[in-house]
Amino acid sequence: MYKNLRKARIVISLFIFLAITASFLFFVNRETSFFSWFLNLQFVPSLMGVFSGSLLFFGFLLLVTLLFGRVYCSTLCPLGTFQDMVIRIAALFKTKKGRRFSYKKPVSFFRYVVLSVTGLFFIAGFSLPLAYLDPYSNWGRISHEVINRSEQIIHNGFAYLFPESVFVRSYAEFTAVSFFFALFVLLLVILISSFRGRLYCNTICPVGALLGLVSRFSLFKPSMNSSKCTKCRLCVLKCKSQCIDLDSFTIDESRCVACLDCMTVCKNGGISYVFSYGKGSDKKDETTTQETKITPVSEKRRQALIAMGAFGGALVVKALNFRPAFSSTTKIKGIAPPGAVSIDHFKKNCTACYACISACPNNIIKPSKGEYGLEGIMLPVLDFDNHFCSYECSVCSSVCPNNALIPLTLEEKRLTQIGQARFFLERCIVHTDGTDCGACDEHCPTKAISMVPYGETGLYIPSLNEKLCIGCGGCEYICPASPDKAMIVDALAIHGKAQKPAEEKQEEIIVDEFGF
Repeated sequence: MYKNLRKARIVISLFIFLAITASFLFFVNRETSFFSWFLNLQFVPSLMGVFSGSLLFFGFLLLVTLLFGRVYCSTLCPLGTFQDMVIRIAALFKTKKGRRFSYKKPVSFFRYVVLSVTGLFFIAGFSLPLAYLDPYSNWGRISHEVINRSEQIIHNGFAYLFPESVFVRSYAEFTAVSFFFALFVLLLVILISSFRGRLYCNTICPVGALLGLVSRFSLFKPSMNSSKCTKCRLCVLKCKSQCIDLDSFTIDESRCVACLDCMTVCKNGGISYVFSYGKGSDKKDETTTQETKITPVSEKRRQALIAMGAFGGALVVKALNFRPAFSSTTKIKGIAPPGAVSIDHFKKNCTACYACISACPNNIIKPSKGEYGLEGIMLPVLDFDNHFCSYECSVCSSVCPNNALIPLTLEEKRLTQIGQARFFLERCIVHTDGTDCGACDEHCPTKAISMVPYGETGLYIPSLNEKLCIGCGGCEYICPASPDKAMIVDALAIHGKAQKPAEEKQEEIIVDEFGF
């Protein structure tokens, strides 16, 4: 039975891994795709959804954990699946002895300090520490910054070789801090996984630490039967979480990722999932030596109850939506994507997974370099240097799994003010060069810009109606003034709603039989 369950787990984990990775690739994410749905199955995005009224996915993940332990880590987490792949590949280059794992004591102090610090920042209104450590968000950045860019280089290589068959794709803006952070995490995970299996999940990852606490309440837990165990050590050698202690016949369920490897390798059925409510998998067995010291079940549960109580209190405090305990004094220059509601809401809920950056067809969303202040480094921000926000697109808000961007219909997006255009007469080439222009008027989708007579010159100058402006950046992008643009879009701390532009009525023209 366990062999079939393990095979099913591997198939599901690989499918979800590929689906999530594909969501960050060019040929899949141009529109809301089937694959982007799987982003909602990630723990941190589902946790963020709790505060916007969406309990479905978080409730599902919590229920699975309470039933069977850390199934999320072995089946649904893309970074966890990647670690398993690295472990398997690394084994090909090791000796038989080097492929064997051994039991290691938990580094509980460190992992719970990481969890506590991350939680405190989260309660205080800052999601950035969580964004840096969240396994899904890290894999999103790796997929966008490393895998997607590599795929684009290969694609453009084919475009160079076959220019008549393959089109050239423009590159998204390169942000060094984001790229090298993603590369650092990728190399760190590869290094740790190659030599210590799932150590990353059980020391650094706050999601793993939190689910480890929840798994202490699981109804079904992996348990060792000392009467069937021959101490052949096959289970220990196979356990990538290094959490099986043969001396005490115990399995540390807080570190076990429910991969089922130990159960399939045991030839005598010495390890199995058992109904553990009221029993505890760490109960002393008759054959256990009396000198072995085992933490009492009641003490472990007490520790878990305290931790879960603290977590519940954190959720309550977060739900009350207090203002951040501290904030950067730097003037906010960053324009948040449509659906962000406000800069404050965006910074509280975004974990910088880069789903919106990868999905943007115009490549105008990039990682922030300080536009939101120090506490917003690497969060997505709009940039109109190379394009503008399309009037007919709302993809970014539809792919966001964190509800940092609230889903907008196309009609809602067309009226959402993400910024406010500002006109500088002294920079306009109509004023400086005495020449006609009107490029901003032609590119404004809401007709917030119109051309009016400019004195007695016979020229026309832009006139801006702020009530119609949605801050799409079309005017800023197309403005030919240099070095400073005459049209600049300023960020809005709170997104507004623009007036609906008047629909132009087309007069009916009677055409004679000759077409004149």
